[in-house]
Amino acid sequence: MMKKSIVLVAATLATGAAMAQSSVTLYGLADIYLASQKNAATGQRVTKLESSGIYESRFGFKGSEDLGGGYKANFQLEQGFALDAGTASTGQAFSRQSWVGISGGFGDARFGKAWSAFDDVSGSTLAAKNSVLAPNQGTWLTTSYKDNPNNGLYYATPEFGGLSAAVSYGLGENKTPTTGAGSITSVHVKYGKGPLFAAVAYQTEKATSAAKAINFTRLSGSYDFGPAKLLASYGRVSHDGSRTNEWALGADVPLGGGWLLSGGVANSKGGITGFTGDANYTGKLVNTVAPGAADVKRTGYSVAAFYSLSKRTTVYGGYRSNTTKVPGAADQDGSLLAVGMLHTF
Repeated sequence: MMKKSIVLVAATLATGAAMAQSSVTLYGLADIYLASQKNAATGQRVTKLESSGIYESRFGFKGSEDLGGGYKANFQLEQGFALDAGTASTGQAFSRQSWVGISGGFGDARFGKAWSAFDDVSGSTLAAKNSVLAPNQGTWLTTSYKDNPNNGLYYATPEFGGLSAAVSYGLGENKTPTTGAGSITSVHVKYGKGPLFAAVAYQTEKATSAAKAINFTRLSGSYDFGPAKLLASYGRVSHDGSRTNEWALGADVPLGGGWLLSGGVANSKGGITGFTGDANYTGKLVNTVAPGAADVKRTGYSVAAFYSLSKRTTVYGGYRSNTTKVPGAADQDGSLLAVGMLHTF
């Protein structure tokens, strides 16, 4: 009997030691907004209650275990959902992230479904928190990249004096006897120290080894003067000789008392008009203007306000407008007037 008691005490102590060195966190975010939206293509206006105005509503589990020697084993499982309907964002069990990895003095390595290196910095300097009220919404095409490829490998370096980098690679796993597999390759370099932030990122996507790549480029920068933070972004998407160039300028202005005012303008011009189809490996279709035709132009502007009720709850509202100009056709005007609420847990 005593021997069994000693074994039980030893097992309990071992379990306690393991728990002291590891942690698992349940977290989430609930974001919903009420909007009056005018469709740019049809001109129809609709009133709707939608999920994910600033960030996609989600819940997840993340954790780490101390392996000793400065190393940690980490994991993250995250599912997006539509708060207005209570449905999952896709048919996947964990549509946003599902990875396991290891971190330490060498950096951070992840294996599975994780955000690409391009996505890490893509929206970092866009106005209105890169929300549905951002000026690039309905204007930019360079946000149509695949943000979290399946079958991914990801590595981020440690930070050196504010400078860091990351690279990611998504395996298509669709090789045939006659055609090599597709892939999504991504890289970024960023600098953030004091009031200055700057980043450059590049991502290339191929449905198969024989497919012509879709290439995305992003330059991002911001400078915090104190009374306001100035924001600037540049993007380019290219495919088979066609390209579209885009830029956005904006500012974040803290007003005190938990208020933030943010707004800006965005522009897009080029021969690529949009994308259709599956964004992950099977290949999205790139739509372009006819050879010799004039470029399509898009402009957008917006203003939004955010008020922090607490550290975890924010209410927001604003207005966004966008116009598409297709040579030889009537202008397409769209707009969004919205108010919403965001809560994290």
